[in-house]
Amino acid sequence: MSTEAATAPAGALNSSFRTSPRIALFFLFLLNTLLVLDKIIFTILLEPIKHEFQLDDFRLGLLAGAVYAFCLGIASVPFGILTDRGNRRNLAAGCLAFWSAMTGLCGLAQSYTLLLAARLGVGVGEAGGGPTALSMISDLFAHKKRATAMAIFSLGTPMAALISLTTMTKVEAMFGWRVVLIAASIPGFLIAIAMWLFMAEPKRGAEAQRASAPPMRETLAYIRSQRSLVLLLAGAMSAYIVLAGVSSWNFSFLIRVHHVKLSEVGPLLGASIAGAGMIGLYGSGRLADFLAERDERWRTRVMAGTTLASVGFGIAAFTVSDWHLAVACTAGLAACATLWLAPGYALSQSLVPTRMRGTIGAIIFMLANVVGYGFGPPLVGLLSDVFQSAGAAAPLRDALVFIVSGNVISVLLFLLSGRTLRADLERAGAMSPTTNA
Repeated sequence: MSTEAATAPAGALNSSFRTSPRIALFFLFLLNTLLVLDKIIFTILLEPIKHEFQLDDFRLGLLAGAVYAFCLGIASVPFGILTDRGNRRNLAAGCLAFWSAMTGLCGLAQSYTLLLAARLGVGVGEAGGGPTALSMISDLFAHKKRATAMAIFSLGTPMAALISLTTMTKVEAMFGWRVVLIAASIPGFLIAIAMWLFMAEPKRGAEAQRASAPPMRETLAYIRSQRSLVLLLAGAMSAYIVLAGVSSWNFSFLIRVHHVKLSEVGPLLGASIAGAGMIGLYGSGRLADFLAERDERWRTRVMAGTTLASVGFGIAAFTVSDWHLAVACTAGLAACATLWLAPGYALSQSLVPTRMRGTIGAIIFMLANVVGYGFGPPLVGLLSDVFQSAGAAAPLRDALVFIVSGNVISVLLFLLSGRTLRADLERAGAMSPTTNA
């Protein structure tokens, strides 16, 4: 320990710890891990829930995505407004505790209706988690390093997949799906308490300290005027339809088509997805920040290139005959389909003034979840039912191939968003007119 650290007052050390950007980012990474875990936990539980409540695929898709996403979307906007005006640390911790409680109640539900209602509560709670986290990260890290910080935050996605497919599949096999949901709810309470005790509210930028948050109408008008941001949001919505639809049904696909037990293939799939996702997500954030030193448009090019790769991995994952190869391709699909998140989230925050960051975070979560998780899972379920009625040999496989091909639309939108990116970043104050000239 250094002399300064040894002689510094305990209160000063505690204050330094609580205000550390790295400590805050670590807590937000944990928050995102639980946010994604409680979102995707149903994907490994669809088959036992289907059998217990005798559900068709469409109603199963509603449970996995639409109801949860609708409530998340409705609640996102008021939470975004609160994010721009209040204490974000307290809001994030409170939301985490609430959606964890709702996840536990899902495990206690004795009917499909009660399960839907509890799932609704999960969506309401998670609506406040994403916008507050994005806003805090944007104040903790400058634009040039923001994609890397967002990549670390986004590592919660593969981490959640790892936990879900390795630990939770084993718990489900031994104790049933209800115990899985109850067990998943416990860490949220502990992390919420730790955030209150050991993490301080980040200071907002100088611009935000001088001015109050603008009215919602003014914020929406500004967003509409940023062409690159509008195209970025459209690409994100399209990508989320694919991501939500594929991830919600991929495990059911392996069970139905390859006739494997999820408790057996789960650990292998989880380790593969987590390994590829962690390396890819962190790498995409660092690569976007590095290449953007020469040209800011490389941020959207990285997003487009990795999203295009997901189409190839996805088609292969759902058409190969060997399940081992299917798992390997699924890992590539899961990684590439999420690599746009870090640079995309970072850009969405940089393309608006400081006092609009909570609102734009809420909007991107609202649109992505209402459209993505609202349409993705039930659309796959509906297509599967339609293909089955038409006599398809593997209706769920055909539905998934159709959906994953839709990522081509996201590729085009991401590329188009780069055309006016530099001018829009200058207007938002994220870069000077001479940068990347």
